[in-house]
Formats: sequence, C-alpha cells, structure tokens
Amino acid sequence: MQAFDTFLFQLLTAGPAAPGWLVLVASVLASVVVPFVAVGLVVFWIVGRSRPALLDSVAAGLLGLGLVQVIGALAYRPSPFEIGLGLNLMNHAPENSFPSDHATLMFALAASLAMSPLRKFGLLLLLLGLAVGWGRVYLGAHFPLDILGGAALGVVCAFMVRAVLWRRAIWTMIERVYLRVLGLVF
Repeated sequence: MQAFDTFLFQLLTAGPAAPGWLVLVASVLASVVVPFVAVGLVVFWIVGRSRPALLDSVAAGLLGLGLVQVIGALAYRPSPFEIGLGLNLMNHAPENSFPSDHATLMFALAASLAMSPLRKFGLLLLLLGLAVGWGRVYLGAHFPLDILGGAALGVVCAFMVRAVLWRRAIWTMIERVYLRVLGLVF
C-alpha cells in the first residue's frame, strides 16, 4: 500500500520546476480555504440559517479532529518531506501525516451539511475539501492516502453524529407519545 501511495504522491506533487502560479493556487487552497469556511459557518449562524445543522456539522468536525489526534498518538506516519520524498513547499512542520486533519475537518463538515437543509453548502464544501486535499498533496505535506483517510474519517464522523441525533430524536418522539398516552390513561 505504501508503494502505491508513494507512486500516487510522485504523480501529484510539485517538482522543482512547478509553475509559481500553480504553487500559489495550491497554497491558497491548502491554507486559506479552511479559515474562510469557518467564516462561512459563522455567517450562516448569524443569519439564522439552519443552526441545528451547523451545530451538527461542527460536532462532526470536532469529533473527527479528536480522532485524528488519537490516531496520531497511536501510530505516527511521517509526512512525505520527512522521508525525503518531494518538496515541502508550504513549510509544513513535521507531524503525523495520517489522516489529514484538514481533510477530516472539511469532509466532516461537508458530509454533515450535505445531509441537512444546507445541502448546497455541504456540496460546495465537498468540492473545496477535494481542492484542499489536492493542494496539500501538491505542496508535499501529505500522501494521497492521508487525504483519502481523512475524508473517510470525516464522513464517518458526520454519520456518527447524525446517528446519535436521530436516536435522540426518535427517543424524544417516543417519549412524547408515551406521555400523551399516559396522560389519556390517567
């Protein structure tokens, strides 16, 4: 699997002759998109659009970031530049590479919002998540499977949060019915 990941990395990463404009685009995608997404979430919150969906997405993102830390503590995987592969064009600090915390966060937010009334925003975040992942691979910070692993973890976290919330909603509904029936009986 590592050989395949290395092969993909070498296909996708910037070389020494990479065009400056492409490195700039990748840098913006890899570093600036996530803060702008945070601003977008705050704007949706302020205008009052689907606040429960926003809370769910933030919960999924935080769960994902927490799990990334646990995974990193259990099994360290060096970034490509740490093992002499490719260039470190974003001056990324040496840290655990798998799974990508940026990909985990973006895909947790995207998947969660895609299952909500903010579906279009979620789909936009999905596309931005792919772009962020490409940028981080292109600049040498991650292997492709780091991004794929982060994306999968983010989506799983979104479904986990959704499952817990559905369970709570179902139990709330059952409790309401129970109390109404109990009220009729007594």
